[in-house]
Formats: sequence, structure tokens, C-alpha cells
Amino acid sequence: MNNTIKTVIETLQDLKLEDIIVYDMRERSPFFDFCVLSTARSSRQLQAALKHLKDNLQAAKHKMPMIEGAGSDGWVLMDAKDVIVNIFTREERTYYNLEKMWMDIPTVDIEAC
Repeated sequence: MNNTIKTVIETLQDLKLEDIIVYDMRERSPFFDFCVLSTARSSRQLQAALKHLKDNLQAAKHKMPMIEGAGSDGWVLMDAKDVIVNIFTREERTYYNLEKMWMDIPTVDIEAC
């Protein structure tokens, strides 16, 4: 497992984000290796997670991630090169239901990371 995904998972778990799922995209996408879905309990927690992820990735000497929806209250996407991180509020995650679209893609046991 690469260091970027380890940093992402540890940060999200430390911040108590919920329903963290990591999809192994290595056989599916030439652009990234992993895609992470996570749920924040509030827009405030979502913004805090975004800040901590940026800080932790930078501290671990990863390239600065690209961010889409940084001002959003419901969904933020972070492109950390080989890892895509989605942070949703419960309402947005339910609405977009990406799990349904990706149900045939293998997931990573995050406890083993």
C-alpha cells in the first residue's frame, strides 16, 4: 500500500469520519490507484477534514493536492495524484450514491493498511 493512501486513511479515521470506503482502482483507471469515500457529520467537520488532509499530506512530503468544491458544504473532492478523496455530508453521499455505481470494484481492507 502506498504512503499517500495510508496518510489519507489515518487522517480520516483520526477525525472520526464515517463510512470510509477505499476502492482499488489500479485495474480500472490509468489516472489514479485508489478512490476514497467518506462521510462527515457536518459541513464544519467536512472543512476540518479537508484542512487536516492538506496539512498531513504536505507534512508527509506529498505533492499539494488539487481540490474541487473547497467552499462546498456538502461534497469536496481532493485529487492527491494517485488517490482521489471524496468527503461528503450524509445527505450528499446518499444523493449521489457512488457506491451503487462502483459495486463491482474491489475495496481495500482499511484496517490492514
